[in-house]
Amino acid sequence: MYVEHLRLQRSFAFCRVWGSHEEHDLHVHDCLEIGVVLHNELEYRFNEHTYHGKPGDVFLCRPFEPHWSFAQHNQHFECILILFTPAALRKIPDGIQLLKPFYTTQGIQPLIPSNTTYAKAIKQAAISAIECQEKEKDLWVTSQYMHLINILLQVNQFAKESQFLDKWELPSLEIFEVIGYMLENYQKPINIESLSRQAEMGRTMFFREFRRLTGLSPNEFLNTLRLQSAMDLLRSTKKSIIDLAYTSGFQSLSTFNKHFKRYTGRSPREYRQMTNQIS
Repeated sequence: MYVEHLRLQRSFAFCRVWGSHEEHDLHVHDCLEIGVVLHNELEYRFNEHTYHGKPGDVFLCRPFEPHWSFAQHNQHFECILILFTPAALRKIPDGIQLLKPFYTTQGIQPLIPSNTTYAKAIKQAAISAIECQEKEKDLWVTSQYMHLINILLQVNQFAKESQFLDKWELPSLEIFEVIGYMLENYQKPINIESLSRQAEMGRTMFFREFRRLTGLSPNEFLNTLRLQSAMDLLRSTKKSIIDLAYTSGFQSLSTFNKHFKRYTGRSPREYRQMTNQIS
């Protein structure tokens, strides 16, 4: 697993992308992402879960969730990716509330099916937004921003209809910044106590707000990032188990083995053998 450092020229971007069936690493980044499938089918993988996507489907990617996509064999897919940061919504009334579907721990599925009115509206807005940019229409950045807000309103309405989000309040933005720091530095030693100071919170409040956002304690979240990295290395490389444990941020092999067995139900060696048999 690798952390992709996305450098947006502004706080949001619309990108037309194409993908193939070639094997590649899962990745995480600190941007929020919406994927709109335009042509051909694909598989969207979120760590251990795989979703089959067809034209018109919309996928939501949490900013700290490992994900990647594959085309069907000998077919390249085409998508529009919408990337944005929480800063894009700070200056509009209640804008931060539009982030709820990306951070809530209430189990919202990442797929908005193509046959819903929400997916249809999102697809049309995404196409209009990307065409504004490609044709360099007057005020195309402003137009794209309006389309972004429309898309997020559609996502939010879908989430409300699915999971009743009205009572769920977002934690402070400092928690988001701490998560970004953890994503960039999970392979290094991290002092959890220093993170609460970075968020300018007492320890108890920091742990409570962190769990409310991610569903995990800071320690559990950090270990999950490291374990997901190790699982990816076991699948995609021939690194020794001790090397990939240290590469993923664990300080001892015994600690790595214990956490890995608890997380997957298998030892690292058994997990590698299983994935080799499947592939």
